[in-house]
Amino acid sequence: MTRVLSSACMVVLLLVMGGKAWAGGKPPIAILGLEVYDNGGGIDPETTKAAKDLTAALRDRAKAGTGMYAPVAAEKELIDEKLLNNCDTEAPQCMAAIGTGLSAEALMYGKIERSTQGNTQIYKVSIKLLNVNRKQLVSSIVETLPLSESTGVRASTHAKAWYAKLAGGSSGGTVVVKANIDRGTVMVDDDAKGNLASGALTLNGVSEGRHTLAIEAKDYQRYETSITVRNGETLPHTATLVEMPRKSTGTTKPTGEPLSVEGTVTTKSGSGIWKPVFYGTAAVEAGAIGYTIYEYVQSGSKADHILAGEIPAGKMRATQDDCATAVKGGRLNSVCGYYDRYTIGWVVSSVVGVAVVGSFYMAFIRDRDHTEPRTANGGHRKRRELAITPVVTPDGGGATLRFDW
Repeated sequence: MTRVLSSACMVVLLLVMGGKAWAGGKPPIAILGLEVYDNGGGIDPETTKAAKDLTAALRDRAKAGTGMYAPVAAEKELIDEKLLNNCDTEAPQCMAAIGTGLSAEALMYGKIERSTQGNTQIYKVSIKLLNVNRKQLVSSIVETLPLSESTGVRASTHAKAWYAKLAGGSSGGTVVVKANIDRGTVMVDDDAKGNLASGALTLNGVSEGRHTLAIEAKDYQRYETSITVRNGETLPHTATLVEMPRKSTGTTKPTGEPLSVEGTVTTKSGSGIWKPVFYGTAAVEAGAIGYTIYEYVQSGSKADHILAGEIPAGKMRATQDDCATAVKGGRLNSVCGYYDRYTIGWVVSSVVGVAVVGSFYMAFIRDRDHTEPRTANGGHRKRRELAITPVVTPDGGGATLRFDW
């Protein structure tokens, strides 16, 4: 008999305490959800589905246990409870009676209405939180919702935020990042959230769900991973960044020893200007030689010498002495003019010839690609030197070239 009475007392005690014992000390809340409001255009299936999805998301948020309330077991619909309790105006006293019947200390309910904002179709959502015992509204919100975000994951995200505004629940979690480097930029879903300080950073208000966490730092490879955040919870995460490989500096040498590399070295030097110079000087040289030969032949015309009568018939060509004593205006004077011109031609041909040889060397010998074996010490190479010296004959009749190397 004593055991029966004890059990009965226990049941009575639990009924008196309401649902708090079952809810872990949190006041019970009943979420009646959203009623579709007909503004004269009728109730369409899309709006009805949006109301159901948002209601389910609000109830899931209460079940998560991150707020100050715990949900009651029964899930009732607003329109049904209003009909059963004859609540036409959603007056606080009538709605409180509905909450009492559901053994709830708080009641959340509202409506959804399709509307137009500018040229865009939207939903207007209004939600209220009622204190059942005091029969008073605690808080209320009015939100706008694009039609494209009224179902699925986006609708759930909006519902979580609305529940947090009304019931004080957390709308996000905390991520504590620790890394093996002192400095770096931390990003969540490619959005920079802050910088590491002494290898640590705390991120508050990270929305619930799966995210991509990344860290970027100088001289380190990008770190990237996936994390799952839950509302009201703290997620510690340790990141290890890998240093980027250093670029090779080539051949190294021990301290105090010279760098010596044996092998073949291909070098290319000079400028492309020498080829045009060679071709130009060669053309001038050809013209100068032709001119000189012509004047030389003319100066040796025997007929002119005989007709002149001013030099012996046996001589084939006038000399410098003959021209020095030539009578002004005589035939010999004309022959001596040939002599002077071919002498100048030889001199010009000699000088231009030097230029031809020099430019040929610079363009086709010194500047061509060549490979030669050598031992490099400090990166220097000894070149061979070529010297070209013109030698003019004593009588001024021509010139030769001397090559020294």
